[in-house]
Amino acid sequence: MRSKQNCLRQMLSVLGIAWALVCFLPGVANARTVRLGPPQGGTTEARIEEMLRQTGYDFHRVKANSWYIERAGKVLPRMRIIMGASSTSMAIGAVVAPKRNLRLSAEGLNQMMKLSYDFNYVRLCIDTDDDLIVMAQLKSGWLSVPELKDTIERVAAAADRAYGELRPFIATP
Repeated sequence: MRSKQNCLRQMLSVLGIAWALVCFLPGVANARTVRLGPPQGGTTEARIEEMLRQTGYDFHRVKANSWYIERAGKVLPRMRIIMGASSTSMAIGAVVAPKRNLRLSAEGLNQMMKLSYDFNYVRLCIDTDDDLIVMAQLKSGWLSVPELKDTIERVAAAADRAYGELRPFIATP
């Protein structure tokens, strides 16, 4: 008797949920999509170049949708912040050490993983060229000048810190 009552309760619950979906989903299906941020005019390249101008950094254009900023860190003598954009996202990164200078051991890889864990919004990794890099990725459609500037600073600080803490595993040229 109990199993029939439980079965009946489950069927009524399912029917109740189905009824609610039938009643309320048509209104949701006809709802308009709302854009959360202001629409940005122009091409992605033009918008990002204008934002870079507004940050005050001395940037250089490499090619379409690709830029870099030269700067010095506290520990890393010279770094190049590299930026690339598509219509939907932007990557900002810096090479901490090229492949030819890396002398990673198990201890070095362990230190690298701990550093990557410590970084907020930036990751420390080895790229497809086997260079040690730090990078951040952003959605370019909703990018703002303060967020761009903050991300550039965050990437630069992470590159500088990574170089300092991983210096025992990096050969100097």
